Parts: sequence; C-alpha cells; structure tokens
Amino acid sequence: MNSTTSPPDAFPGHDGGHWAPVASEVVASWPQGHFAENVAVDPAGAVYVSLHSHNRIDRFDPKTRQVEEFARLTAPAAGLAFDAAGALWVTGGAAGQAPGYIWRIRSGQPEPWVEIPDALFMNGSTPHPDGRTLLVCESVTGRILAIDQKEKRWSVWLQDDRLRPKAPRKPGANGIKLHDGWAWISSTDLNLVVRSKIAADGSAGPMEVVAEKLHADDFAFGESGAAYLATHPAQTVLRLQPDGGRETIAGPNEGAVGCTACAFGRGAEDRKSLYVTTIGGLLYPYRGEIQDAKLLRLNVGEDGQPLLPERHDRSAP
Repeated sequence: MNSTTSPPDAFPGHDGGHWAPVASEVVASWPQGHFAENVAVDPAGAVYVSLHSHNRIDRFDPKTRQVEEFARLTAPAAGLAFDAAGALWVTGGAAGQAPGYIWRIRSGQPEPWVEIPDALFMNGSTPHPDGRTLLVCESVTGRILAIDQKEKRWSVWLQDDRLRPKAPRKPGANGIKLHDGWAWISSTDLNLVVRSKIAADGSAGPMEVVAEKLHADDFAFGESGAAYLATHPAQTVLRLQPDGGRETIAGPNEGAVGCTACAFGRGAEDRKSLYVTTIGGLLYPYRGEIQDAKLLRLNVGEDGQPLLPERHDRSAP
C-alpha cells in the first residue's frame, strides 16, 4: 500500500477541503482505453466493475485477487446495483445517443428489461425503499427515472434543472444513493450534491442542495454517515462528513486518476475498505498522460452503510 503527503492539483470549481490521504492499493487494472465506469459488491464480497468501453462487466475476487469476465452486454454498461434477491441491475447505452437500457442479470445471464427511448446518458442507480423500484440517473435531461423491477415499465421519479448539465457532453445527475430516508444525487457539471426526501408514498419530495463547489461522480456512504465521492477530472476521492467538513483522502499518487465510482467491501478482510474504479485519465489525462484503468482499495477505517434501504418491503408484489 502507499500514501503520499503531496496534495493533488486544484481543480476549477471544486473545494476538496484539507488533504488527509489514506493507505491505498491497486488491486486490479485494465489496459489504457478501458473505461471502468461503476462498481458494486455482492453479499458474498465479490466486486463487479462495469467496463463502459467494452460492453462488459468483470468480477474481482478479493480473496484470490483474480479478475474474470462476468457478463457481456449489447451496449455500453454504466450503473450497477444489486437487489435483495441478488440480481444485478445494469444501466447503460452509448453516451449521447438514445435509447437508454436497463438489464437484469441473474446467474450471469443478462436479460433486457426496458429501453428508455429518449434517454441520452444513463448513469448511476440505487434501490428505492419500496423494494421493487430502481432509481436511475439520466445525466442529460435532468431526470431520475423509476424502473419497475417486477414489471417491465418505467416512469420519471424526479426532474429538476439542477440535475441538468449546462455544458455539452457533460453529465448532470450522475450518482445516486439512499441515506437516512433521502435520495442523494451528484450533479456533476453544476458542482452540486443535492438530495430529495422520499415521501411515505414513495414519491420524491422537494430537492435541496447539500454541498456546493463539489465536483462529484458516483459515491458511497459509510456507516458514520460520511459520503465518499469520486471526483473524476479532479483526480481525487473526497470524504464529505455529516457536518459538511471535507477531506480529500486520495489523489493521483494513490491511483485516483479519473476515478468514477466507489463501493464498500463486504467481506471480513475488506469491510473497512472502499473500492474505487478509475479510467486512468482517459477523458482528462493527468499531466498529459493516460494511465491504465484501475480498481483501487482505500483503507477508510469504517464499514459501509447497508446497501439495501432499511424500509425495504420483501412482501411487495
């Protein structure tokens, strides 16, 4: 493992707080040109990485440190989320091109679920507390989509201009996770983290800003309530404390160049570790150089919060 006392370069519009690096390790890598977009960990502790560039999902075994192909898809893969039954839900599609796709993968077999005809940039996802809905970021149109996991249908759950990018070819709504009854969303191009209270009927409440000047991609919550955010072009991982305090815990020297998403380990050996996917600066080269795509493991000293919502209803039809 390694850490450095050299703080990362500043990034316009982003406030990284103070520099507090943690121990880091590269546990897997892919050659330059691979776009490791998202990461999810199953109940047994296996780590799944969506390779957007190769229409593929790979699986990393923390015990053997081996990487193997898990599934191939018919379009680029993006967001990943497991449901209570162990099925892996995948969002995807070519960025900037309709339609968007949702797949369900059981026993390694992808099943096309729904197509969203006007979706241009499908992205992060998370289970809804109702136990039958997947919430998905659509990064161009400023929408959070609700995907029915029992019937092949979808609807718009939340739409807001603060989730829509201002610059072309940039993502707005990017990552989404649940915490303490709220849906938290990173709005990347606007340098915002926002949240919406989930109402008793499952609908989205009014949206409020949690953090400004924070250039976040996807993220994960620790059990302390701290959010761990990949910052992609800022080349760092940031810890946002419940009181709003900020610490940058990894930078280029820790391997975080082009980091895209985070997920906590779930095994005895890595429960206090945060897995981070990177694309090696493929879109934003670090000091002019593109690196290999990586899967990092950061020692953050706390467990992740439960991945499924506390109000999950297993009896939902």
